[in-house]
Amino acid sequence: MKPTRRTARGAPWRALAAAGAVLLAALPACKDALDVETSNRIVAEPFENDPANAQILLNGVVGDFECAAGAYAVMSGLIGDELQDGTQTADRFPYDQRSMTAADRRYQVQSCDALGVYGPLQKARASADQLLRHLTSWTDAQVPGRQAKIAQAAAVAGYALVMMGEGFCSGTISQLDDAGNPVYGNELTPTEILTAAIDRFNTALAAAAAAGASANSLANLARVGRARAELDLGSYAAARADAALVPAGFKYQITASASNSLRQNKLWAENRQVGSGVSTSVTVGPLYRRLNDPRVPVDSVAGTGPGGIGRTVTGVEQWLQKKYTQADSPMVLASYEEAQLIVAEAAARANDLAPALAVIAAERARGGQPAFTGTTQAEVLAEIIDQRRREFFLDGHHLGDLIRYNLPLSPAPGSAYHAGGTYGSQRCLPLPNVERNNNPNI
Repeated sequence: MKPTRRTARGAPWRALAAAGAVLLAALPACKDALDVETSNRIVAEPFENDPANAQILLNGVVGDFECAAGAYAVMSGLIGDELQDGTQTADRFPYDQRSMTAADRRYQVQSCDALGVYGPLQKARASADQLLRHLTSWTDAQVPGRQAKIAQAAAVAGYALVMMGEGFCSGTISQLDDAGNPVYGNELTPTEILTAAIDRFNTALAAAAAAGASANSLANLARVGRARAELDLGSYAAARADAALVPAGFKYQITASASNSLRQNKLWAENRQVGSGVSTSVTVGPLYRRLNDPRVPVDSVAGTGPGGIGRTVTGVEQWLQKKYTQADSPMVLASYEEAQLIVAEAAARANDLAPALAVIAAERARGGQPAFTGTTQAEVLAEIIDQRRREFFLDGHHLGDLIRYNLPLSPAPGSAYHAGGTYGSQRCLPLPNVERNNNPNI
């Protein structure tokens, strides 16, 4: 998502952390070398209350989200079957082993470059919501391009909530009131979180319409996001209607940079070529190693293990993902292809198979696969699910699909885990203890 650079942080949102809420608790912002956090040089509230700083504040919101979304893509790939952990770091194992509990610290309190997800996603969402309040109160004269900024901030909040709704067992939405005091949220179900995401996308679409043609990309970003949430909720007709409006060729990307670890593409940071060697803290999961599909570009690492394949220190086969080959490789957040797969699923669920079959044919052509021969509704839906796992490889969609479709877990629960013990069956991340212990409404 653009823009990404920042020169200051939205410090007033730290009031929530000071009051004990999890969403900002001790988490650094996604920042670059220009970020300066010097309390005697930047007075927080005057800075963030000044409409002249709207673009800087928006840059910070986008940067926070991009970092959180990258961490979510890795975490969700580990819980799902896209990735396997190859380290000896025990507090990383629960993702991969599917044994997550509310007491696990990494996902709830670590920063996004250390694969923390709950705090970073909450921070991005809370920052976006707070900026929306300011942008709504400011005028077009005070903030050039105000409606487009509203659209982008609302879309960021919406996507952060979609990821929470798809990957977490429950969550909460806390805010700051006009006086800067925390307003704690209640524990919410995934359905309630996804409904809140749709509210943000509604705001984004209205603002994009007011901004005009210059915000068409933001409008399509919001349409795909709203359709994704509607699909998650089983609102198939609404999802189809939104997705059908997305034009061919549309693609919206999360940006990355080699400037520092917070800005790097997180998949590349965890699994990459390093000169003549490799760095594989994670490796590609077995189900994705031999698909022979250009949408799932992978390669084995030569070594002395069985079949001549290299192995990590814990004995896991080393496979490289080739989708993100540089520290600054972007990651697709929303696309025409996603919209079309939403159209296909919604149509298939209504037993309107012709549109679904047309999308399947286009997807299989993209993957170099032969023509699809299925004819029944069940066969078409199963094929759509398979096309989704290929199209969305390592971009943060698959965990939501694993949960929504109740797909078989691989490796199966009870199978031996390479670092000891067995694989579990936990699919979603629990509401973390740090939230329960600090939120008086839970």
